[in-house]
Amino acid sequence: MPGGAMNRTMLWGGFMHLYIPSDCKLQGDHVNFFKRCIDTPTPHPALLNSLDALSLVQLGSTNNDRRVLPEACQAYSRALGSLHQALSPETDQSRSDDQVLAAIMVLKVCEFFTELASPRGIGWGDHVRGVQQLIAVRGPESLKTDLALGIFAHARHSALCHGLITRKASYFAQPSWRAFGQRVLVQDESSVIHDIAVQVPGILEQHDNLDPQHESYTSHIDALLTDAAALEQEMRTWQSNSHKSTLGPPYHLRPVADFPTFAALCSDRTFATAHMFRGFTAAYLYATYWVCMYFLRSTVRALHVARASAVTGWGPGPSQLVEEEEMTGYIVDLCQCIPYFCEPATATAGCIESFLPMRTAAQYFLDCGMRMQVRWVGNVRRSVFNKGLAPPRLDRMKLSDLSDIAVD
Repeated sequence: MPGGAMNRTMLWGGFMHLYIPSDCKLQGDHVNFFKRCIDTPTPHPALLNSLDALSLVQLGSTNNDRRVLPEACQAYSRALGSLHQALSPETDQSRSDDQVLAAIMVLKVCEFFTELASPRGIGWGDHVRGVQQLIAVRGPESLKTDLALGIFAHARHSALCHGLITRKASYFAQPSWRAFGQRVLVQDESSVIHDIAVQVPGILEQHDNLDPQHESYTSHIDALLTDAAALEQEMRTWQSNSHKSTLGPPYHLRPVADFPTFAALCSDRTFATAHMFRGFTAAYLYATYWVCMYFLRSTVRALHVARASAVTGWGPGPSQLVEEEEMTGYIVDLCQCIPYFCEPATATAGCIESFLPMRTAAQYFLDCGMRMQVRWVGNVRRSVFNKGLAPPRLDRMKLSDLSDIAVD
């Protein structure tokens, strides 16, 4: 356990050095949330203990220090105890305390480390849902401090990732929350794309809830196609504006050998080239764009199939078709961003940002019977993520097992 303010300052500083990419500059970047937590003058016990736990597990995992990791577990237990006390009915006012919300967000990140992940904790998904529910109860106008705005940006990014996996809409896609974000957050590339992208899980949920027996089935499909088309246009406009601001795409293809850390750890060259980005911010923004476009456009294709089954003789026009080449393109782009995320310059945040691209690509390759590509995902998971990090388990998919798949 850290002893004294000086030791704690050194501990948290060490965490920031290992976790935050040095070129993460945009105010809307969700990782800047941690800077605001650490700058809090008098942290709530729940926030203090959660920062201790995350810092200790980061340092212990990176250095493979078995002396530090038990301390991380102890700090994590203290953080859960402090949080339980803060959220008890007797201390109901703590539910409106920004620092209590921040503590939940920090504990959520602890779930990415194998030493603290469920069943020890209550789970990444539970933390994501819990923060959304607490923020929703408080309402947009209750988030006024810099810390609260950092919580909102970080929670919205987590809600997007969770929503894409679970195919459930987020509170933050509601008009009142979108209007709040547009009003109070700096409108940079990060905040703009998250404002658009957070609506995508709702499209997925509505598709999944369509009832072919409902008398308005085709009308519901048409309305959903209209909403999806509007979202697609917003996403493509964001990409176009991003390219204009940088006089072209902020990435270019390079041989995997140009990513020395990844190349040394993973010998599988199923993908021989990868995207070299101008910095971490560009990498995670474009990964967000590609993964959201994949989910959005695959849903549009499914809606076309549903409408064609319901209306005899109907088919999408040539300009409406979603070709397999487009879908494969998004998945390949996601795979080609992973080597960049594995390089030291992107820090731990980069490794975590690669989890959703890996999962999405693995599911696509499995569905398409692309066994060599499936094995590549498994090999990356097994060989690269060896510093105590692991994707959250929301279902039975275990990426590390994919490296054992047989290739014809």
